[in-house]
Amino acid sequence: MAKITGGSLVVKTLEALGVEVVFGIPGVHNLEIYKALLDSPIRHITTRHEQGAAFAADGYSRIKGKPGVAITITGPGLTNAVTALAGAYHDSVPLLLISSQIPRQSLASRSGFLHEVKDSRGMASSVCKESISVMYPEDISSSLIYAWELSQKGRPGPVHVEIPVDLLSEGFFGESQYRSDCRLKVLRPILRPNDENIDEAVSFIDKARFCAIIAGGGALSAGSEITKLAEKIAAPVVTTCAGKGVVDERHALSLGARLNFKVVRDYLESLDLLLIAGSELSPTDLYQYPLKPKGKVIRIDLDPGNFARQPLPDISVMADCKTAITILADRVSARDARVVEEVSSKVKSIKAAARDELLSSGELGEETYDAVQAVNSIRKALPDEGMIFADMTIPAYVSISEFPSYGPRAFLHPVGFGTLGWALPAALGAKAACPQAPIIVLSGDGGFQFTMEELALTEEENLPLVIVIWHNNGFGILKNIEERRHFRKPYAVNQNLPNFSLLASAYGIRSFRVTSAVELEEALWASLSDRASAIIEYRSRWSSKLL
Repeated sequence: MAKITGGSLVVKTLEALGVEVVFGIPGVHNLEIYKALLDSPIRHITTRHEQGAAFAADGYSRIKGKPGVAITITGPGLTNAVTALAGAYHDSVPLLLISSQIPRQSLASRSGFLHEVKDSRGMASSVCKESISVMYPEDISSSLIYAWELSQKGRPGPVHVEIPVDLLSEGFFGESQYRSDCRLKVLRPILRPNDENIDEAVSFIDKARFCAIIAGGGALSAGSEITKLAEKIAAPVVTTCAGKGVVDERHALSLGARLNFKVVRDYLESLDLLLIAGSELSPTDLYQYPLKPKGKVIRIDLDPGNFARQPLPDISVMADCKTAITILADRVSARDARVVEEVSSKVKSIKAAARDELLSSGELGEETYDAVQAVNSIRKALPDEGMIFADMTIPAYVSISEFPSYGPRAFLHPVGFGTLGWALPAALGAKAACPQAPIIVLSGDGGFQFTMEELALTEEENLPLVIVIWHNNGFGILKNIEERRHFRKPYAVNQNLPNFSLLASAYGIRSFRVTSAVELEEALWASLSDRASAIIEYRSRWSSKLL
């Protein structure tokens, strides 16, 4: 009977788990996996950098709803992917990273073997839910299945599996033994809430005259349930960036992702009750200022650690948000129609006040107004089913509150870890997951250069994207911060930028240069209707002043 290699076991296990796409870069230590991929239905997308591979797996996961998979070598391949793993960990994105490892006989000491890392598991485990070393052939499939399950269990996140090169290349047991060894049925039970806690929560909600719901990324699958509950109890819904679009932001009770605005926070803190669903309410969610509500607090979460976070809950419901909120929406008492009308009117006035606060605060500098206009143009041009993948750039910060998301996963942004260069490769992963969706990448001219090599994939892999580059001569937000901190001149933030039109041409991509929101909208309409990749360079009226 022909023996099966460890590399073939990896691929067969991924096939059995339903993996359709993997991202990665081949290297001498993982070629046995690639040899097996030759005859596999799994699509492999070769990125230009391992960081891009893991970012793409992140973007794929956010859209597909199951772990994205990336493959690297050990050593530099793994270290290059660590930043992306850290971002996925911070944002609770399920992801499976498979790396090779040096041969088992060389692991015991510092041998100087190619790609050796002193403690690769320690490094990876610092940014993953777990890092697993496979030491025996019979553990390859079970370790991958365990990692796949773990990445989605409880609070999701990335998991790393490393397999020594000798295990990948050697032949082991035959096909029939593989099938009996690989347990393919993946069970992820939904955690149901404790009846007593639900009873208390219903009582608290019914006694509260005015309440609100704060929804985070853990509530993304509970949009219709949250909408039903909000309408029944006249509760405005405000989200974190990760939860943006849980409730259609055109809804009369939606306050959008506006937790950073004083007028919104003052309102939330004045209410009789806050229901926090699927969010840790981290410092990045609250812009470093903890909420201090005067009323009662209910938290619904799968992560018990979040029940010890501020604001401390009066009732903790450890459960899947969709399950718990479905029960609450069925059991709570409906508010009077006059209360619903009163609250809806209040929401409208708060949103207007928040817009005034944004434009008058000066936190994002003189570019704020232009950024708001640009975001309005993007919303007009982008179809309802479209998505934005936004990097850390001024129009992205504006978009968190000012881009109306009509549903979950329409605006995606690495606000937690805050790494530059995420948007382009993550959008490529999303495009691989959902080929028909119109996708806009929103990036700054400085951050775009972190991963711009991944432009090659838009044509090579037929993953068309429309890329809007905000041109402000480098790191614009840092220039604003330096000015507020009284630097005598901009320091280390201005850049000699590449010619983005020539860069687009080098990759066979159409390009535009625009200087107004009207021109931006026209370029977006033209690009999106063509369903082809394009770079749109937006030079705001402040770009020359910021030099």
